[in-house]
Amino acid sequence: MKVFLPLNVRVDDKKILFVGGGNIAMHKIQTIELYTNNITVIAPDIHDDLKGKGFELICKEYDESDLEGVFLVYAATDNNEVNRRVKNDAASRGIMVNVVDNRELSDFISPAIFKKDEMTVAVSSNGQNVKKSVALRNRIREILGGE
Repeated sequence: MKVFLPLNVRVDDKKILFVGGGNIAMHKIQTIELYTNNITVIAPDIHDDLKGKGFELICKEYDESDLEGVFLVYAATDNNEVNRRVKNDAASRGIMVNVVDNRELSDFISPAIFKKDEMTVAVSSNGQNVKKSVALRNRIREILGGE
């Protein structure tokens, strides 16, 4: 069984790559953009809601060279073959990858996060029960009076 260590990682000065620009990527980007906008999105089609946010948007198919200078990668396509290729390419370069919705292929997972001012509360089920993590995060949000 995979076990994930909770960490807070400095990302404000690091490049984060999302391979995939649809709804799957949108969901993860909504959290990441709370901490940095140093985000690059590569996909043949990029969701309209990502446009105009200051991210680097590249409309094309993924290529291994896209990993150059990247700190973290999210493989967030609806194509398992592409996601696995991103994972393997990144692993060969020593770059950690989150294969969205596949904890077994992921080097890290993203917890359910509540952020208010300088405080962040992260709830994780080790990637085993996302709905329960989100429900607990939402209860914390209610208690702390968040948006």
